[in-house]
Amino acid sequence: MKIHRGIILGTALSLLTHLAAQAEVRILIDHNADGDNGFKFESVPGPVKNDAADRAKAKFTVIDGESDPNGSDLRALNDGRMPEESDDPGHNFFFAAGTEGGRLQLDLRSVIDVKQVNTYSWHTDERAPQVFDLYASDGTAASFNAAPKKGTDPASCGWKLLAKVDTRKKFGNAGGQYGVSISDDSGALGKFRYFLLDVFKTEDNDAFGHTFFSEIDVRAVKPSETEKPAGATSKAREENFDWTLDVSQSPDLKEWAETKLKPAVDQWYPIFVDCLASDGYTAPTRFKITIKPMDGVAATSGTDVEVSEDWIKGQLKKPEWNEAVGSVIHELVHVVQQYGGNRNPGWMVEGVADYFRWFHFEPAEHHPKLSARRAARAKYSDSYQTTAAFLEYVAKNYDHEFVVKMNAAMRQNRYSPDLWKEFTGLSVQDLWSEYIKSLTETTRAAKPAEIPAPGPDTKPPRSGSS
Repeated sequence: MKIHRGIILGTALSLLTHLAAQAEVRILIDHNADGDNGFKFESVPGPVKNDAADRAKAKFTVIDGESDPNGSDLRALNDGRMPEESDDPGHNFFFAAGTEGGRLQLDLRSVIDVKQVNTYSWHTDERAPQVFDLYASDGTAASFNAAPKKGTDPASCGWKLLAKVDTRKKFGNAGGQYGVSISDDSGALGKFRYFLLDVFKTEDNDAFGHTFFSEIDVRAVKPSETEKPAGATSKAREENFDWTLDVSQSPDLKEWAETKLKPAVDQWYPIFVDCLASDGYTAPTRFKITIKPMDGVAATSGTDVEVSEDWIKGQLKKPEWNEAVGSVIHELVHVVQQYGGNRNPGWMVEGVADYFRWFHFEPAEHHPKLSARRAARAKYSDSYQTTAAFLEYVAKNYDHEFVVKMNAAMRQNRYSPDLWKEFTGLSVQDLWSEYIKSLTETTRAAKPAEIPAPGPDTKPPRSGSS
């Protein structure tokens, strides 16, 4: 068996790799020097929504290495939403600067007859090319190790090496879009449950030489009729909003509000509009944020956000990291939510807002995690960080679009506990039990932002929009 890395010499290049006497794996590579958000290639199929991985509620896991906190989480790898532009870290997954790469595992949850594995990337320079080895397994080998670390040859523990991919160019600008399609001449790549990407740096002398992966698709031999082209983020919608910042009652905070808060709102409001989009809904294009003397932390009523001057000042006294901007980001999500009716439980409304605040806006080292000590008496309906961390667990392990689907249902005033089972296959009680079981002291981060015990002194006041 002979496998080699190829170097792109033209627009498209097909590499044939002999894996068995009657099987030929084809690695097809396309490069757009000046691509757009359509990700259209001459030879490589474009990215799709509802591919086999999406329909199977596949789970991506970093089994070695560290993701970059400036990028998206693993959902970006199979959410069917493509970056709008060439330097868009928020819509790409990549490994942390200064590291040597890592390994990604994809679990399809059952054996699927796979036709193709397609990978897509986009960047202006050295983060555009893709360099990785692709392994696959059905998981049945007696020696199978689902999470081999760097230094362990996957082929020695139940994995089959399918392809070595290297899209780097010898000459010219490395930037642009790259599409890679790994398939077999027979029409079927194989019957697999697991895939492993052993990802390498694109530039040895560049700490930032890690590929911006925009999407990874697994296409089945018998595709679903619901497959359709992946969509880009909507820049026109993102730019179409106007808002007012009122600090007239808190002039001492004017500089902070204009230099710290305003840029965060400008950046994150369109992101939340995109993340919380649903059919037939248009997010508010005008809203107002007022900082003033008031009790509590912050509150939102419709499109009016009010923030406590004392709360902000107290947070700004903390030397290393504080929640001043983050508390307003939570309220910004409420502006986008705009749920009507009375069927939506308040703990879910606040949980969704905190989910986007903590797991999208805040840095990874401050993501809240329920301690094993508190887990015994906590409930999924405790709201805020507790519910947010639970939502993150469900989205990560069952359906990366789970919160988006729940948001759409609540916007239509049709929340029901039955939706948990409809979207994941398990009841909310079963999911919570599984989540609590996963919370052991050995899996805790070194210093996570531990979720405080519920109580009036630890929770921000419930927003008026709830």
